Amino acid sequence: MQLKITVIAENDVKKRYLLAEHGLSLLVKIGNYQLLFDTGQGLAIESNVRAMQLDLTKINAMALSHGHYDHTGGLKRALALSGPKPIYAHPGVFDDKYSTNREGEHKSVGIPFSKKELEMLGAEFHLQSTPIHLGSDIILSGQIPRTTDFEEINDRFVIKKDGKYEVDPLLDDQALFIKTAKGVVVIVGCSHSGIINILKYARQLTGEEDIYAVVGGTHLVEANEERLHRTIEELRAMKVEKLAVSHCTGFQAQVKLKETFGHGFVLNNVGNSICI
Repeated sequence: MQLKITVIAENDVKKRYLLAEHGLSLLVKIGNYQLLFDTGQGLAIESNVRAMQLDLTKINAMALSHGHYDHTGGLKRALALSGPKPIYAHPGVFDDKYSTNREGEHKSVGIPFSKKELEMLGAEFHLQSTPIHLGSDIILSGQIPRTTDFEEINDRFVIKKDGKYEVDPLLDDQALFIKTAKGVVVIVGCSHSGIINILKYARQLTGEEDIYAVVGGTHLVEANEERLHRTIEELRAMKVEKLAVSHCTGFQAQVKLKETFGHGFVLNNVGNSICI
């Protein structure tokens, strides 16, 4: 059973006729099953889908890694291209999410549409915090346990409750685990839970020790030297063979990962496909 992961939206592009944006959207094909994992922020998805001659009517479902706009803002356009589809997400995906700048000002960063708006366009939401088996070898993780002592949530992300702002624990952050003959492939949106926390949970849920590949956003863009060093040491200890990173990984982390993993490192930009 072949696995193919195609980048529809991401921060960078090097191919003709395609557009980049701050965000992430991946088309995941596992045999006959197709899943749209995140939708970007909505500026690029329709143009890129048409330019790459992809047919979203053939997808079986959509899944959301978490409720930030740069992963969910393309939902309306995706539904217009796909028609009514089931959408899998954590119950916290519709929380009233904000980011805080140095001046203490708050900017909305949540899903830019209401649940009702999306349902009127054909979204059939399945919201749960526990793992969902989308197929015999495909698991949407649900809520990720936080077990490492060096992966912390950035406190600039907040949610608004009863008129007050509080740190967003980003419990809605989730990933996709796919069993392959080469080992588990882990697909991540932003890895707010911590990429190592996610990989440890992948081992737990799948019962497999071998993590073959990590694909998507690792949110190492804001990692300090210690966190980056410990993350790389853990990735090496787990013997991860391929890192196809995107979006929120950051230049410094990309350089360090390339130095460490050599040919196993891939800058996974718009239009790129990973076949496993």
